[in-house]
Amino acid sequence: MRSLVHPRDLRMPTWVIVWLTISAIIQTYDACYVLLGPLSHAGGPLSGMWPGHVFYGTFDHRYADFDSFGSAQSWANLLEVVVIVWALAHAKRWSGVVVGLIVTVATFWKTVIYFLVEISSGLEMTRQSLERGDLLGFLMVAVLPNLFWIGFPIAVVITLGRQVMRVGRAAGSGELRPPAASV
Repeated sequence: MRSLVHPRDLRMPTWVIVWLTISAIIQTYDACYVLLGPLSHAGGPLSGMWPGHVFYGTFDHRYADFDSFGSAQSWANLLEVVVIVWALAHAKRWSGVVVGLIVTVATFWKTVIYFLVEISSGLEMTRQSLERGDLLGFLMVAVLPNLFWIGFPIAVVITLGRQVMRVGRAAGSGELRPPAASV
């Protein structure tokens, strides 16, 4: 009896590994900026390490000043990075695929919640850029980059979700054989 599962379904695709690696680096860098404020913020002695974040803070005040929600997001980022590192360490195993899927769902919803909090607050942290008439800047700086944190996770969830479904179907039909015992 042949297994219906291709061996590549039991490991993470290379592009997902690359995305998760980049994601972990960016999330760590971002969390450090937020959690080290005001040292890392505009005028702080460490602000030179985060010029893009200082600029971004002119559009999203959650990044310019201490904000409890932004701080909570940053702590969540660091926890997420720990899980990503675990998934990457197990990328060639089925467990890495499953944990990679779970952590990517978390990334997606964390970003959606960030947007929903901002929308629900009446654009409290970002409306000043709109009030000064900088719609293009708002879209290019505050919205477009954040869409990557929705788009890439959706692509990863679809890819890893399909893998999980194929393996689940094979396991359910009895076509999935356990790995040979090690001697």
